[in-house]
Amino acid sequence: MKVLFIIYLSSLFSARGDLISTEILATRNVLNTQAYIETELAQIVTDMFSIEPAQYGYWMYKITYETIDINGNPHLATGTVSYPRVDWPNIPDQAFPIISYQHGTVVEKLSVTSVNGEWILPAILTGAGYVYLEPDYLGLGDSEGMHPYQLKEPYGTAGVDLLRAVRYYATFENEQFFVNDELFLAGYSEGGYATMAMHQIIERDYSDEFSITISFPMAGAYSMSGIMVDLMLDQVPYGEPFYFPYVLFAYLDSYPYIGTAEQFLLPEYVFLESWFDGYHSSEEINDAMPSIPITIMKPEEIQYFEENFNHPLRITLQNNDLWDWLPQAPMHIFHGQGDELVPYENSQMAYDQFIINGAADILLEPIPESFGGHQDVAPWALFGAYQIAKEIQLINNLGDINQDGILNIFDLVGIVNVILLGTTPDGLDYAFWASDVNMDAAINIVDIVALIDIILGI
Repeated sequence: MKVLFIIYLSSLFSARGDLISTEILATRNVLNTQAYIETELAQIVTDMFSIEPAQYGYWMYKITYETIDINGNPHLATGTVSYPRVDWPNIPDQAFPIISYQHGTVVEKLSVTSVNGEWILPAILTGAGYVYLEPDYLGLGDSEGMHPYQLKEPYGTAGVDLLRAVRYYATFENEQFFVNDELFLAGYSEGGYATMAMHQIIERDYSDEFSITISFPMAGAYSMSGIMVDLMLDQVPYGEPFYFPYVLFAYLDSYPYIGTAEQFLLPEYVFLESWFDGYHSSEEINDAMPSIPITIMKPEEIQYFEENFNHPLRITLQNNDLWDWLPQAPMHIFHGQGDELVPYENSQMAYDQFIINGAADILLEPIPESFGGHQDVAPWALFGAYQIAKEIQLINNLGDINQDGILNIFDLVGIVNVILLGTTPDGLDYAFWASDVNMDAAINIVDIVALIDIILGI
């Protein structure tokens, strides 16, 4: 009862991005991290992927944090942070970039990293010197309610609030790591859509707080109202039939004005709505579905949707399209040309429109059909993103005030400016962390002398 009361009180005074709790999931030193990566890579055909040896071990934690639901109400969500582990005799004197990875489609609440723990991607990325974040998304992990599948706004708010919570955690509750200002976004399949949504929403609403270094949306369904609708209306067999009711029920749950399951579905399929409670698997749902997913709908409802371009479901799908806007930060889009689940045209359409809209730094990487379908291409897309990111990744040492990876006279000037400004650090400012060269929690002439010694190699 006391614990519940404390949680209740905290909910009354919490704000978006507040850190509620942390729970350790796994840890490995650098040698064990490398051994784990080699073992896992061997199952994906090692000779096809050249990954540099791990430079760090890692600590992995489950994060519970405050965010909002699709209606703006306070909501608890969960996610994962994995940060570089530094063991004696080394000391944690570096700041690392954040990479936020948005995971692919899962139906069960427990099929997320904050529950299942370590896997190869966070091991590789943390071992390479990233602070790895992975939001569970609303409705998954410990988050209550149905997952708002393929609805753009909740991906943005939940992702941003996890970024906030981890920044706070690094600054005030953990002395083992700090983050610099680089921010990488990446995700495949649903994660591709979520990454595109995060990119758009960060630049639209949070540009004063976060600056995206580069994003990697991969194999996402960016044209929900067009390409994905047409794929369903074609009434051909689909490899993952659960996709259709997942989208439909998520939209009905988040936007009740669209209608009800009873209105749209044949009576024998209405029960499916209760199966998207987070405790039934996609395999179970697929087994109960026809191979042509849209045939669970009443024929007259299909016809009405096809003929009515102002249908509330169609309009809401249009509002969640992600192919017609103007990205400011660099974006590198990956998609397999043989993708049978999320057609390649989603990425081509987005890329073409971004160029028309004036985007200056957008690339589209089509992965040939010979590489396989939706699942087959994922490792290649992720590896391509990894190779590009490592060329611009920065790991900053104490003293690197201007975050250019070099310690020189400009950093000395930076420390002097921090001292002369006389501003009380808010704790979240990278410059204050980098200025405390001797790690004594005070910024003064001693830090200037210490940095001079480092620059001169004394």
